[in-house]
Amino acid sequence: MNPFLIKNYHSPYYFCDRDEETKQLIHQIKNQYNIAFFAQRRVGKTALIKHLFHHLEKKKYTCIYIDIYATQNLNDLTNQLANSIYVALQQRKSVAKKYWESIKLLRPILKINEFSGVPELSLDVSQHQNTEKTIPQLLQFLDNLKLKVVIAIDEFQQILTYPEKNVEAILRTVIQQLKNTQFVFTGSDQSMMHEIFNNAKRPFYASVKNLNLKRIPLNIYGDYIKRQFNNNKYTIAKDAIDSILHFTDAHTYYTQILCHDIYAQRVKKITNALVIETINGILKENEGVYYQYRNLLTKTQWKLLIAVSKQEKVFMPYGKEFINTHQLGTPASVRRSLESLVTKDLVYHNSSVEKSYFETQDKFLLLWIKDKYS
Repeated sequence: MNPFLIKNYHSPYYFCDRDEETKQLIHQIKNQYNIAFFAQRRVGKTALIKHLFHHLEKKKYTCIYIDIYATQNLNDLTNQLANSIYVALQQRKSVAKKYWESIKLLRPILKINEFSGVPELSLDVSQHQNTEKTIPQLLQFLDNLKLKVVIAIDEFQQILTYPEKNVEAILRTVIQQLKNTQFVFTGSDQSMMHEIFNNAKRPFYASVKNLNLKRIPLNIYGDYIKRQFNNNKYTIAKDAIDSILHFTDAHTYYTQILCHDIYAQRVKKITNALVIETINGILKENEGVYYQYRNLLTKTQWKLLIAVSKQEKVFMPYGKEFINTHQLGTPASVRRSLESLVTKDLVYHNSSVEKSYFETQDKFLLLWIKDKYS
């Protein structure tokens, strides 16, 4: 088995670090705190949740994971929650039966997902006022079982896009009443997560413990890469590891992809030349996608994306030096283009550090741009 996983969580053996974050999460959950954290897309927040669940399930917690990124309204959220509870309770037959009885009036429907082949539950909640009551009913039922429950809601900022404007209030009200259920809220949109949890005018203000999820330190990630290769009887040169982390900026997803592709070649002695050959192959493979980005963006947006990629971290995007160096026009046009690139997830605004900066989201796209437009 390729030890560098690029999807799904398997076990602690394939998981890199996050020891301090895991300890902190377990400590806070034991002490009945709700937790919120955001992280740049694809740096491993979902894997961290699954790693946390691995440890909590050993301590007899019932763990429920919900990814609400694709939801568009309160009804979608309700169905996601109902189905996730149904899945989590399946191993407890008597409890699952009670759950089914409790939601009978909501006319539950079981369908087989045509892609995964897994049964999925949905509720026929047609009346708006019934929808608002359903989530509290589901959570109260779960809490009354007197099980130790942890519910992780991924991409939680999505609730701000719902047409219903009282979702935060509905959730906050019922969560306050629960005695046996803790929540972990995660998201990839920094500004929206801050709005939900740090705005004094909003229902979730001062209601959670915050976790700061940073990138894995270079020395720890480097040791992990070396160990995973060595455990499978591969050797890897120190400069090869350094190149991997340099090319990917130690971003979890891109580091795993690059290591996965290197391992897949089954070359037992990994050199820096092999790393360079592999990264060039990845860029060539994705070149059609990158040209599509260029075609979908305005000329001004594409020019700005090139400038951000060349500089790697842009601290003053509206400053004269940056604009004049890359001939970007006026600060106003740069602002409009940058906002659009951030919205499109092509550029990330990291404002969680002392001196905030903008960077290209896709580390392979960054390398391709630097190569093509050097």
